[in-house]
Amino acid sequence: MSTLSRVCLGLAVFLVVTGGVYGLTSHEHAGTTELLVSAVTFCFLGVLLRLLGAHEAEGEPVEEAEIQVAPTIWPFAFAIAGVILVVGLIVSQWIVILGALAAALSAGGVAP
Repeated sequence: MSTLSRVCLGLAVFLVVTGGVYGLTSHEHAGTTELLVSAVTFCFLGVLLRLLGAHEAEGEPVEEAEIQVAPTIWPFAFAIAGVILVVGLIVSQWIVILGALAAALSAGGVAP
């Protein structure tokens, strides 16, 4: 495992613990949400870097993949879900839950 992937995974664990403690001890939900989203981001980066490091360690060259993307509505839906999340952070935690659900559905490419 590369050093950078260990750092990313360590930051993810730290941010999960910090977000949990912050969520239990504070009376606002925006900071908790932001810490946990950051933890998921660092975990994703750590896993990707670890997978790339495993391929390089086996002697397999990491080639650039040719990616063909068809036009889709999901990036727009994901952006709308982000707006719902931000509005929810300002207004109510129920809207945050709705925005998180919309973001998960959009990330998975599932029709709401």
